[in-house]
Amino acid sequence: MNFIKSIVENKIFQWFIIGVILVNAGILGLLTMEHTPETLHVLEVLDQICLVIFCIEIAMKLIVMRGAFFKDGWNVFDVIVVGIALAPATGELSVLRALRVLRLMRLASAIPSMRRVINGMFAAIPGGGSVAAVLFVMYYVAAIMGTNFFGKTVPAHFGDLGTTFFTLFKMMTLEGWPDIASDVLEHHPRAWIFFVIFIVFTTFTTLNLLFGIIVDAMEQAKEADARQQMAEQGVEVTEQSNEMRLAIIEDDVKHIRALLTNMSAKPAGE
Repeated sequence: MNFIKSIVENKIFQWFIIGVILVNAGILGLLTMEHTPETLHVLEVLDQICLVIFCIEIAMKLIVMRGAFFKDGWNVFDVIVVGIALAPATGELSVLRALRVLRLMRLASAIPSMRRVINGMFAAIPGGGSVAAVLFVMYYVAAIMGTNFFGKTVPAHFGDLGTTFFTLFKMMTLEGWPDIASDVLEHHPRAWIFFVIFIVFTTFTTLNLLFGIIVDAMEQAKEADARQQMAEQGVEVTEQSNEMRLAIIEDDVKHIRALLTNMSAKPAGE
């Protein structure tokens, strides 16, 4: 078991798995193209080899981590993704075969920096929910106002509530909003006030606040990982320092014994 643990924790093995994931992603991309039967067979075999490697990796982690394996959400994700690839190619479960491209997402579990980004995004959900709620309220109010103000004169953009929602979304992304504003300003010269207020509050204020929450959550996730690594290194340093202290004490004891031996060996008259 110690041998398997040394393999799983080895950096070379981890980079090998990352390489297999990237190769498998390329194979899955090639499988979407037209090929001769021989080439298609080779690609399918290579895909199965990658799948076998993933299964062996998960089995090795299970042997090393045992019950703690399923306490890590990323390990559960890996099991689900690999399990989907094991679905039969025919029958009702064949549709799951299309989801085998999710194996590329295993890069997130294999690369710490990607893992921190995703963990930060999930950690930002509670704080981001409040911002999203405020943004939705602003959207709803602006959609009702826009439909009432411009619905009859510019129905292509503000004809009903759904159309207005879509128009406001395009304005928030700053995609083609000058054209929309020009169409409205032909009939409502003072409509620029509505557009300026909406864009400032949604694009430059609320969205930046949401991005700030996500960035802050990512920083916290990064700090948590750093603290965990420092704690693990601290344990290793403590063990090493204890071993060094024991070695020094043993040397001192040997030196004292040597001195006592020399003193006892000298004649009493000296």
